[in-house]
Amino acid sequence: MKNVYRANKRRSGTAIRLIALAVAAALGASGAAHAVELDTGNPDISVRWDNTFRYNLGHRAHDQNASILASPNYDDGDRNFGNGSIVTNRLDILSEFDFIYKKNYGFRLSADGWYDQAYESLDNRHIASSNHIVNGKPALGLPNYTNRYFHGPSAQLLDAFAFGNFDVDGINVNTKAGRYTVFWGEALLNPINSLSYGQASLDIGKLLTVPGVTAKELFRPRPQVSAQIQATPTLSLEGQYYFGWEQVFYPESGSYMDPNDAVLKGGQSLYINAAQRVLRGNDITPSDHGDWGLAMRWTPELIDGTIGLYYRQTSDIQPQVIVAPAVAPNVSAAACKFLGFKSLTPTVCYINPSMASVPQVLQGNIGKYMASYADGIDIYGASFAKQILGVSFSAEVNYRRNMPLVSVPIQLLPAALASKVPGAITTLPGEGETAGARGNTWHAVTDFAGVVPKTALFDTANYIVEFAYNRWDKVTQNPAAFLGAATYTGIDKPTKDFIGTQVNFTPTWFQVYPGVDLLMPLTYSMGLVGNSSVTFGGNKGNGNFSIGIGADVRTKYRFDLKYIGYEGRVATNAAGVITSSAGLASLLRDRNYIDFTFQTTF
Repeated sequence: MKNVYRANKRRSGTAIRLIALAVAAALGASGAAHAVELDTGNPDISVRWDNTFRYNLGHRAHDQNASILASPNYDDGDRNFGNGSIVTNRLDILSEFDFIYKKNYGFRLSADGWYDQAYESLDNRHIASSNHIVNGKPALGLPNYTNRYFHGPSAQLLDAFAFGNFDVDGINVNTKAGRYTVFWGEALLNPINSLSYGQASLDIGKLLTVPGVTAKELFRPRPQVSAQIQATPTLSLEGQYYFGWEQVFYPESGSYMDPNDAVLKGGQSLYINAAQRVLRGNDITPSDHGDWGLAMRWTPELIDGTIGLYYRQTSDIQPQVIVAPAVAPNVSAAACKFLGFKSLTPTVCYINPSMASVPQVLQGNIGKYMASYADGIDIYGASFAKQILGVSFSAEVNYRRNMPLVSVPIQLLPAALASKVPGAITTLPGEGETAGARGNTWHAVTDFAGVVPKTALFDTANYIVEFAYNRWDKVTQNPAAFLGAATYTGIDKPTKDFIGTQVNFTPTWFQVYPGVDLLMPLTYSMGLVGNSSVTFGGNKGNGNFSIGIGADVRTKYRFDLKYIGYEGRVATNAAGVITSSAGLASLLRDRNYIDFTFQTTF
């Protein structure tokens, strides 16, 4: 045991050094380890280098759920961390470098690095249901992608952009170019129903696994150019054009918060039955070019508020799934021959040789599956923001054309068989196309934010209350694949309307000890009415909550202790296997945990 401890200790120390080196390499930095304002000796030049260190220690606080363990495509992350185990023991470093010349020109670089010792030893011993594949067979452990982004040590570049502020005939023009994030609209908590949807990828995996993570670490920068023109003192115009695309980041296969073992870049196989699976194929992604948007914001004195109008053309950051089987079961040899295919056994017909070779089929790998991402989504939006009786009120509404809708997995089949399967296709979609349902949808988000003054219970408190709404207008592509079709009966079947809410409330007590402020951050998110028609748009009874206590020491060191929980509904068959689930949190409802966080910035 001592030798194991020493080995882990040595590895942890090595990992921390590797993180620091990787972040420095990503920034091209050298020299002092920590600095804030760097004295350049030139009043026209401002240089700032900030480094944020965050440590998380998480302990599983809920027993494994029987229905999740019984469902082979949902169980890998659950099995990797047994009851009562340490689910995160993680160090993160965020490094930010800003260079500004004459307050009008400059550039910014940022990078983050991480290492999570909790992934050194995993508890899963159930190889039969593992979606991790090594040499064509199920194996224990983590996919390489999951290992990099959830175990580490590793690092990545975030921001890398230059900016300039110009005066053109008395009109101020702000420009940016590079990797960065721009978000329009007024939504504070719900990016899925916001008019900003698709303006940047979201790191949902980090949101769920790293309590205390900042917003700037969740929104992943995209290569782009943008400009803002202050046409008049009350009217501003904005535009942006993208040169890169990136999908959303979910908790990947095998990670503690993994809700689905097959999805995204860490997914390697989709379990069909005890002896068969389909392997990951090549995803169908949109072009890096073509996403763009225009915005206008007007602040007339008459209403003492801000009105915004927006148009964006965007690609989706969330996928629809295509399954391409190489064989069709329960087809007689005579019927198989009549259809023009080859029989492998008296009841198995070989229908698509390009998706699996005969040796692969005999090994149990009977086809491929892939994610497809749509482009050409039109978003028309409007927003309003105003202070009302000391409350910051904001609202936005957006209408989307060609929006991908929640769909069943789309099967790729020969024409002779496709007509028998609802929503099936006969050819793979091209770049930026998707085979599932698409349609037109309405979305709205309303926020109330403010500060509560001193009461008998606390010195002050801040709050955000947000409501989100979604309504599907009509289905314009592959209605048979839409989960709202009459033939679908799962508990996640979309309703015409969805309403959900999120609440953040943080009371604060100042100077409970010299230099120490005490906080109690409370959060609650829940679907109230119906099921959304878009992926992760929300479901009734699906949500999460957290209860915490925090200490802010000398405004430099932050300590937090939180209990984080998830709620949701699933439907199961007679064997206890999940057949449908109403939202992401429903597949995490046994993943409650207690987390300690320490954070400081130099």
